[in-house]
Amino acid sequence: MKPYLIELKDISGHPVGGKASGLASLVQMGLAVPEAFVVVNAIPGVYPDDLEARYGAMGYGQVAVRSSAVGEDGVDASFAGQYETILNVEGFDALRVAIDQCVASLESHRASAYKAQQFGDVPVTMSVVIQRMIQPRAAGVLFSVDPVSARRDRLVIDAVTGLGEQLVSGEVTPDHYKVDLAGKVAQHDLAGDQAILSVTDIDALVAGARKAVRVSGHELDMEWAIDTHGQLHWLQARPITALPADLNEFDTPIDQPDDVWTRCNIGEMMPGAVAPLTLSVTGWGIEHGMQDMQVKYGVEPAIVHQRIHIKNAFGHFFINLSATAPAASRIIGVDLQQMARAICGRELPELKAPAKAPAWVRIRNFIRMVRYVLAIPKVIAAFEPKLNAFVIEPRDNSIGMLDEIDQKFDFYLEAYDVHMQSSAGSGFTEGILQRMISQSDVATAEEQAEAARLLQGAEGVESAILVKMLDESVDAIAKVPSAKERFWKAEPASAYAWLSSPEAGKAREVFEAFMARHGHRGYRELSMETPCWADDPLPLVQIMQASIAARFSTNVKAGAIQHAKVDMASLDAAVRWFLPKAHAAVRRREQTKSYLAKATNHFKRAYRRVGELLEQEGRLPDSGLVFFLTREELRDLAANADEVLVKQALLRREALPYQERLEFEDVVIGFPEPVVLSARGLGDDGVLVGRPVSRGVVEGFARVALTLEEAAGLQPGEILVAPITDVGWTPYFSLIAGLATDVGSAVSHGCVIAREYGLPAVVNLRSATRDFKTGDRVRLDGDHGTLTLLHREGDVA
Repeated sequence: MKPYLIELKDISGHPVGGKASGLASLVQMGLAVPEAFVVVNAIPGVYPDDLEARYGAMGYGQVAVRSSAVGEDGVDASFAGQYETILNVEGFDALRVAIDQCVASLESHRASAYKAQQFGDVPVTMSVVIQRMIQPRAAGVLFSVDPVSARRDRLVIDAVTGLGEQLVSGEVTPDHYKVDLAGKVAQHDLAGDQAILSVTDIDALVAGARKAVRVSGHELDMEWAIDTHGQLHWLQARPITALPADLNEFDTPIDQPDDVWTRCNIGEMMPGAVAPLTLSVTGWGIEHGMQDMQVKYGVEPAIVHQRIHIKNAFGHFFINLSATAPAASRIIGVDLQQMARAICGRELPELKAPAKAPAWVRIRNFIRMVRYVLAIPKVIAAFEPKLNAFVIEPRDNSIGMLDEIDQKFDFYLEAYDVHMQSSAGSGFTEGILQRMISQSDVATAEEQAEAARLLQGAEGVESAILVKMLDESVDAIAKVPSAKERFWKAEPASAYAWLSSPEAGKAREVFEAFMARHGHRGYRELSMETPCWADDPLPLVQIMQASIAARFSTNVKAGAIQHAKVDMASLDAAVRWFLPKAHAAVRRREQTKSYLAKATNHFKRAYRRVGELLEQEGRLPDSGLVFFLTREELRDLAANADEVLVKQALLRREALPYQERLEFEDVVIGFPEPVVLSARGLGDDGVLVGRPVSRGVVEGFARVALTLEEAAGLQPGEILVAPITDVGWTPYFSLIAGLATDVGSAVSHGCVIAREYGLPAVVNLRSATRDFKTGDRVRLDGDHGTLTLLHREGDVA
C-alpha cells in the first residue's frame, strides 16, 4: 500500500500505530496537543504526493518526526526507546530524511529483538507522526502511577528546562515530584536551587493526566512541554505496561479521620505484606477473635461481619486501636494507656477514650471481663480434644473441597477466639503484676524490669520447649562424625535428606521428635501462603545449619534455659500469691498460640489442595495462585472458569514484592502512608531508650537482621537487633546474648523466650535497626531499657 497522509482527528480505522493513536485520543479529550499529521504505511524513499503541501501549511518550520509502529505504545508492550524520534527537523529535504530514519529503525537490531519477543514473526508496519516543535521553557515526562514502587496513589513528574530529550537521554538530572491523590506534592527532589515547575504548572499537569487516565481507562506514561507563555502541551501518551495489581486493592476504609492504627503486636503475628487469601481468611479470624472478646466483655452487643478492629493497607495488617478504646470507657478499672502499653509498649497520648458509660455498666462489664479471664483454663481444656480430633477431609474436586472447608470454618474462628481469650488473660495478669510492683499507673524502667524478672521461670512454656528440643536436635547432629560434610556444608535439601536417612543415627530420632511436636510451627505461621516446617523444612534446616556452623567454627555450645529462680519468700504476700497465676497465664498464651498455628495448618493444607484441584480442572495455570484469590473468589472460580480473575491473580502475585518493600510508622493517625524510615539518632551519649522486658546487662557485637535470611549470619554471643521476632526467629535464641527490637511489649513472643533463656531484652526501641549496624559494639541493658553504642563498626579505635 502506498503511503498516505491523514489528520489526527481522522485516524479512526487506519493502521497508524500506537503513538499516533495516543495523540489522537488526547485531542479528542480536549487536551492541548501541538499540530500534527500522520504518514500512514511509510516506506523509505516513497512519500505521499501531498506531503510537501501539508508541511508547508505548518510554515516549513521545525517539526518533530516520531515513529508510530503498529503495536507500539500499546497496553501489552510499550516499545519505548526502540524506534526513532528526530527533533528540530526543518526543511522538506530534512523531513524526508527523518521519515526514512524512522522507517529504518523498524529493522534496527534492538527493535527487531524486542519486536520478535512481543509479536514473533508477524509483520509490523510503520507510520510516522510529523508534529510542530514546541520551544519549551520546561519539558519532561509524567507517570500517572509511580513506576518504581507501583503505587497508584502517587503521580510522578520529572521536569527539565528546555527540551525533554535531555531527560530521556540521561544528559541532565530532572526535578522529581510525587503528587498524592489530593493533588498535593508529597515529595520533591530538586536538581538545582530553584524549582523548574510552579504550583500552577504542577496543577495543570496533574489535572490533564488524570483526565486522560479517566477517559482512556489506562494508567499512562506521558510526555509534555510548557512553552515560554506558560501553555501546557501534551506530546505523547502511551499505556504503562507491566504494572502489577493495585497495591491498595484490598484496603479497608478508615472509620474516622483521627483513628489510631498500629502495626505493633499484629506485626509480630503477621510481619510484612500478605497475599489476598491471608487477608480474607486470617484477617477475619483475628477480627472474629477480637469481636468475640468485646462481646463477652459487654462492650459490643454482637459480632458483625465487618472489619472493625483489623484493617488492611497496602497488603499489610493494622490494628485499629480506636476501636478498642471503648473498653476503657465501659469497663471499670480498664486503663486506655495500659492497653496501649500492652499492645505498643508505650503510652499513646493521641489515643482518646470515649465518654465513660454509667457506673453500673462499667461494674457489670468488669465482672464479665473477670469471668472471661477466669474461664480460660476450662476453655482451653475443652478446645484441646477438639483440636486433636479435627480433620479436613480431602475431596476430589474443587467445589467439594471448598464445601468441606466452609463446613469446618467455624472451628478456625473458634481457634482464634480461644487464643484471643488466652492472650487477653496474659495481658490482664501482666498488667496487674506491673501495677502491684509500681503501685501506680505509670511504671519506671526499673519497675518494668522487675516485673520482667518476676515473669521469668514460667516453666513449661511451649515456645521455650521448642528451642530446647531444637537445641537437642542440633547437639545430636553435631555428635555424628559425618555431620560436618553431610549437614553443615551441604545444600539445605541435601542436608535434610541426610538428616532423614539412617546415616544420621540418633540425630534423626531427636529431629523427628522435634517435628512431631513442633512441625506445625514456622515463620509467618498464621499466613495461608507460608508452609509450616513439616511441609517445607528447608528454612528450619538453614537455621540449624547456622547453629551447627557456629559450634564447629567456635566450639561454643548453644545456650540453655538459665533464668534465676525467684526468691518467693522475699516477695510481698500479694505478689507471692499472684505470681504463679501470671506464670500460668504466660504458659497458656504460648500454648494457645501453638494450638492456633496447628489449626491454621489444617486450613493451609486444605487451600493448597484447592489450588491443586483448580489446576487439574484447568481453572488455574498453577496451584500457587490459590493464595492470590480471596475466599469468596475461589468459590466463584470453582463454579465458573474466569480468565479475567486468573489474570488479576497473576497481577496480585506481581504486586506482593512491591507491597513487601513498603514500611510504615508503628503507630499512625488516619490512613497509613508508606514512609522511608530513618534513624532517630543516638545523640552524644550513644543511647537509645526502649522498654526493658528481660533483666540483665550484656556487652557484645550487634547483629542487625531485618529478615530471617540476614539472621543466618548470627555468631554465638552476638546481640540480635531486629524489627520484631515471631516464632520463626526462635531457633536463633540459643545463639544470642541479648535481644533488642524496634517494637514489642512485655508479652511479645521474643520477650517470653528471652526471659526463659535469661537473655537481657529491650523492646520498643523504635529505630534500633536503623541507628545501629552489624559489627557495632554495644551494651544492652535490660534493667534500664537502653541500647548503647560503645564503638561504631569501621571507626578507628
